[in-house]
Amino acid sequence: MSALQQTALHRHWIVGRGLCMYRCEEFGHVPRAKRRPALELKLQVWSPFDTTGSHCLWAGSTAMLWFWDAEAVRGATFEGTVSREDTERVQVLPETVFFPRKPDGVHLQACHEGFELQYWRADILRDAFWFAQRPDENQTDWFLARLGSSVSAADLDVPHVPSSALDSEPWTGRMSPSAWLETNESTLVAACGLVLTMALLWQEVRFRKLHHLVRTAEVASSRVQDEVAPLVRARNELVRLRTRNRALSDVLATPSQAYLMNEVDRTLPSPSAAFHQWRYRRGELSVLVEDAAPDPISYVRALEAHPLFHHVKAEPGRKADRLKISMDVDT
Repeated sequence: MSALQQTALHRHWIVGRGLCMYRCEEFGHVPRAKRRPALELKLQVWSPFDTTGSHCLWAGSTAMLWFWDAEAVRGATFEGTVSREDTERVQVLPETVFFPRKPDGVHLQACHEGFELQYWRADILRDAFWFAQRPDENQTDWFLARLGSSVSAADLDVPHVPSSALDSEPWTGRMSPSAWLETNESTLVAACGLVLTMALLWQEVRFRKLHHLVRTAEVASSRVQDEVAPLVRARNELVRLRTRNRALSDVLATPSQAYLMNEVDRTLPSPSAAFHQWRYRRGELSVLVEDAAPDPISYVRALEAHPLFHHVKAEPGRKADRLKISMDVDT
């Protein structure tokens, strides 16, 4: 056991890796809200100790769990210079979480005492085993064999790292809510009081300023409404006149029936032709012409030559002296 507190944001008691056991377990099949209770049940099965201390890091649904004999760890802390009351406020963490994370593969990590073989995949410590001495080839092969034949060692030539080389903060700076509250209780109370006081003062100033701005805005709005009212009426009248003018322009732009009848009559190739029927609607004109000997081709050519008429069609009527003509009128 050792304490790390010179440069850390929080005080930590570090449990040597040789005192810890490690398990990596997947809880993807367990609902999110039930994963922690499920882990606690499994810890009771895994742990050989009467009283178990533990530290768990979650990576999604995967739990990285270190556990140890809580009584032995608690007794070791009281042998130091820290009082029992202060010890209960210090977070106890395993040594491994203060070493750098590793890339995928198998790595040998020198600890304060002994060595730890680690297997990493996807930034998760999938398996780890501690040895009092540097593991020999047989021990390394045994560790690799339990991982599967596809796994190979990445770099097992790692020098011993003294405890002073530990990072000042563990892999995650987050503490459990209860531990965080216990560690920062006095600071939290003072900060909450200050924040509450500042919030009340700010709300009071904000309310008075808002009330003043509302009154000012009401006066300005009333003045603007009086100034803008004539402009709004003039604008509405302009829109009404513009709409009326557009409607009149559409009507005036459309040729009248009398004008179309006169143009068709002037364009017909036979001076003896007479209108028997006349139908005009939305740019489509249909005329039944009565002529002694109507020639459809000459009628089509004559009407197509007029700039107002397009897509002229002529077909014989029910009687020999009748010719039915249909066309589109350019409006």
